[in-house]
Amino acid sequence: MKRILILLASVLWLLPAPASAQTDARFTEKDVGNFNEVMGLLVPVRDKPMPELVILAAKHFLGTPYVAGTLEIEPERLTVNTRETDCILFVEMCLAMALTAREPEPSFEAYLDQLRQLRYRDGVVDGYASRLHYTSEWIAQGSRRGIFHEVSRECGGSPLDQKFFFMSTHPASYRQLKDNPENVAKIRAAEQRLEQGEYWYIPKAGLPRCIRNIRTGDIVGFNASTPGLDIAHVGYAYWEGDTLTFIHASYTDRKVVINKTPLVQYTNGIKGHNGLRVVRLR
Repeated sequence: MKRILILLASVLWLLPAPASAQTDARFTEKDVGNFNEVMGLLVPVRDKPMPELVILAAKHFLGTPYVAGTLEIEPERLTVNTRETDCILFVEMCLAMALTAREPEPSFEAYLDQLRQLRYRDGVVDGYASRLHYTSEWIAQGSRRGIFHEVSRECGGSPLDQKFFFMSTHPASYRQLKDNPENVAKIRAAEQRLEQGEYWYIPKAGLPRCIRNIRTGDIVGFNASTPGLDIAHVGYAYWEGDTLTFIHASYTDRKVVINKTPLVQYTNGIKGHNGLRVVRLR
């Protein structure tokens, strides 16, 4: 019976994207097909808690190739790529699909809107600087929308003196900022707003005593040790029996994987991370 429901759901979502969606977004027929497959999995169980839905979506994309820079196409438009992904786009893709499955009419256009609301400041695509480049701003906007809330402090975290300046002080590292002082000024304004926030994290040394407070489906952000950057990597926490690991688009494995190394061991073994931030879906 369950298999029949999934097949029926898959048929229901095998519809072309509306014309309005095609005019303001980049995507392929394969992206629409992948979306339809995931809706076939999620819609029949849409009443399950959001963490379960995102993990179902995440497991569907296991093996998807890791490719960086898939959004760096000019002019700036909403870009959909379910065929290859990096870490933040993987987390964002699975979350947007889970949110779409909960909608009364979970169409591909609804998915595009969910991505737009997650990825761009106030959901408005207005050039490169309107994209939420710092994960901290992505977290803040999603929290205001009631999609999730950060629980780093509740999980046993410590105050974090987080600064934001890397992008505005390294414009040559970004094609859209190099020789573009207007974009640099907009990015700096976003950084200054972020510096007004209060931040918490779980330091590496405190992680072993805090992991029991982390749940499957939580978004885990690995803090960057590079001055002026906030979060260097993200994934979904995942308990396998008594072992906490995570699902992520892995640069090392070059694909989406359930990480073989437990979360604590992984965090302690990576020099570029100094601890974790934890975000819980509602």
